[in-house]
Amino acid sequence: MNIKKIKKIDITPRTAYLAGVIIGDGNLSSSVKSKTDLSKDYRMYIDISDREYLIYLSRLIKSIIKTKTNPKQPSKRGNRIPRLYLQIRNKDLFYFFYKEMEIPRGKKSSIVFVPSKINNSSKEIKRYFLAGYFDTDGGFRGHTLGFTTASKKLQQGLSKLLSEFKITHSIEEWINKKYDKEFYGIRISKKKMDKFLKTFPLQNKEKLIRIYKKFYAGMPEWSNGIDYSNQLV
Repeated sequence: MNIKKIKKIDITPRTAYLAGVIIGDGNLSSSVKSKTDLSKDYRMYIDISDREYLIYLSRLIKSIIKTKTNPKQPSKRGNRIPRLYLQIRNKDLFYFFYKEMEIPRGKKSSIVFVPSKINNSSKEIKRYFLAGYFDTDGGFRGHTLGFTTASKKLQQGLSKLLSEFKITHSIEEWINKKYDKEFYGIRISKKKMDKFLKTFPLQNKEKLIRIYKKFYAGMPEWSNGIDYSNQLV
């Protein structure tokens, strides 16, 4: 990779948030462009079930780099609910995620971790990173919220971030008998759920609606489902 030809992208709330998204539901290509073109493929792929949220991510990415890529829907397979996807090729952004944010290319679920530059950044950057991860890979954990991951290092890193913001939580691990694979979980204390939702600038409105319908039987007065003062685009 010729670093001189790469435009440096800085860590900002927007790029930190997107790093969380890529770690949660994204993928960086580890292949070449084609059989005849053996140069590296700078493809980034995001697979999301929430339509409006993926459109939002597309707008967010376009506020950072120039791209005409829009969300697409794959061919329907059986009775499965079709998930939209976003595919981007951009050397600068790819380099930011791969080198600056240390996100592995290819299969990453069991080896991914909280990037060291996130750990060494401001609380604002950490807030947006964790928001991006929760918006994609976080969700319901019993009678509260939390995370599930195949990476113990990621679990440990997320736990450290939550502790910095004084979000009480428990950590879990178990073996999925179907896949014979170990998984690691984080379960946020139910008493701290409100604080979690108010501390981290979540952008996935569709997920927030599901959360408030389940736990609050409606939308909160303080944000109407999303804290618009924290919106990135």
